[in-house]
Amino acid sequence: MKAIIVGGTRTGVGKTTVSLALLKGLGAAGFVVQPFKAGPGFVDTRLHEAATGQPCYNLDPFLMGEEGVKRELSKSNADFVVIEGASGMYTGASSTARIADLLGAPIVLTVDASASSESVAATTLGFVSYASYTPYNANVIGCVATRVASDKHLEDIRSALKKVGIPLVGVIRKGVWEQNQNRCAAPIRDSEIAANTLTAIYQQLDIESIFSSVSELHFVPPAPSVRSNVDITIGIPLDGAFCFYYRSNLESLEHVANLVYFSPLTDRLPQVDALYLGGGYQENYVQRLSQNVRLLHDIQEHSAQGMPIYAEGGSFAYLSRSLETVGCARYKLAGIIPAEVKMTANLQAVGHSEAEVVRDCAIAMKGEGLRGHEYHHCIASVDDDARFAYKMICGKGVNGRDGIIENNTLASFQHLHVYGLRDGFDTFLMKAQEYARS
Repeated sequence: MKAIIVGGTRTGVGKTTVSLALLKGLGAAGFVVQPFKAGPGFVDTRLHEAATGQPCYNLDPFLMGEEGVKRELSKSNADFVVIEGASGMYTGASSTARIADLLGAPIVLTVDASASSESVAATTLGFVSYASYTPYNANVIGCVATRVASDKHLEDIRSALKKVGIPLVGVIRKGVWEQNQNRCAAPIRDSEIAANTLTAIYQQLDIESIFSSVSELHFVPPAPSVRSNVDITIGIPLDGAFCFYYRSNLESLEHVANLVYFSPLTDRLPQVDALYLGGGYQENYVQRLSQNVRLLHDIQEHSAQGMPIYAEGGSFAYLSRSLETVGCARYKLAGIIPAEVKMTANLQAVGHSEAEVVRDCAIAMKGEGLRGHEYHHCIASVDDDARFAYKMICGKGVNGRDGIIENNTLASFQHLHVYGLRDGFDTFLMKAQEYARS
């Protein structure tokens, strides 16, 4: 299995576009490809899956440990693995440089050339050289220059890179970039880059040079999972509003329980023994979510009866009393947790987080440590007597706490990965079994 990492100097330079072009082009050439995404993000993984039809796993040593990263990669039997890096090459606890060092995989560095030519070489050289000041062996094999305006611009960049001994292995022309309304760098939600655009970009990559530098990854595949006979059913909302789930979280539950998917936009609650509500774009669908009164009542009723419900990210708002939009429209929601949520134009929390469990809850027991990720544009107003399961060590949560407990329901802004939970989802599954027997 050969691997290449697509890194970038920062967010928005075109990593996603270059990764998708490589995946599409290699797939069209007859290779079996599989995408991976460094870091905790959800948006790019969905784009990769749409482009390839293959599962895309996150690689995040902060969330899952280094062994967890290797465990995810060992699931693949692809000819080529394309790993999209995380934001800037050296940014964060699960940086592109750290992943490259851990795996021994080379990096193609994506650089925005829109306002520079010779400085592209200076920037690339700086990123290459900076590795020696870090704990990581980050091997940059070449540069992909994006938003290149003309042939003269291209030749200036190529000449400057040649002076410092760094190959130019690809280019995205300004015209191609602008065909996608400047969204090539960071496609969002369900938007897709046109297949002909990806083909055009692939044809501008020096595939021969990249191929000559890719590394072979060798991991021992995990032992085949034996499905448990635990007779419980877990409901998973999955639609445009609820769409942020780590794939391995769902896979781990599938091995031991029956999963039933449904849409809170239109459906009633299926017959289930527990609910796992992921994040997504609840704020964009809040009117329709609030109009499905029957489902909200069903969930509220089952929560009161003690059904285990675990909600993370945007589902915190779904289980609150109400959500107020940026435009000041207010919508009633499940009303299970004692909180009101207000959307804001500005980002309120982003990045890795760490917490101590201070109360037993639906997914963990007191004394456990949790590592997660939070990203949201909202503020929660919480009743004074609300009970919290988490004390934040780093990250924001709700004023230094998170994980509101109500009955057997837990709602948190933190997105957690199963590999980072001490006992996986065992606590959640045990509570589901208890509820099923009650």
